[in-house]
Amino acid sequence: MSTTTWHTIREASMISGLPESTLRYYEQIGIIAPIARDPSSGHRAYTNEDIQSLVTISCLSATGMPLDAMREYLKNRFDGAEGAHRQMALLDAQALRLAAKAESIRMQQAYVSLKTLYWRAVAEGHDDEAQRLLEENHDVIETVKKQIRSKAEA
Repeated sequence: MSTTTWHTIREASMISGLPESTLRYYEQIGIIAPIARDPSSGHRAYTNEDIQSLVTISCLSATGMPLDAMREYLKNRFDGAEGAHRQMALLDAQALRLAAKAESIRMQQAYVSLKTLYWRAVAEGHDDEAQRLLEENHDVIETVKKQIRSKAEA
């Protein structure tokens, strides 16, 4: 005799790390399949399989993966080799998004370091050094400005 373990939305939230409101939203927009309901209360009743899907979603969400890609990822899980190729494409695309984000952060760190050196030179009365830093790091400054403009346009 097989018994199914049922979890409340609170338990599903605690295990997956996703807020209860997010679990409801993901069900509403089709990221996760409709969740069974407890016949006596009408409350959501999550299976262990549902919990596994939620943990996967939580991990994908933590990488910043877009909702449509997460939805596709969950659909591909059981499609064998063909699904595996689609999974790799989704993950490769996410890796590219993360690499771009990492580069953006690297440039922001370079900008902060540059400004720290600049203001240290100003504080110590080394105006020539401060000006040299600005001139030598013009590319860093312009890159950060472009990032700001592109965020404003998005």
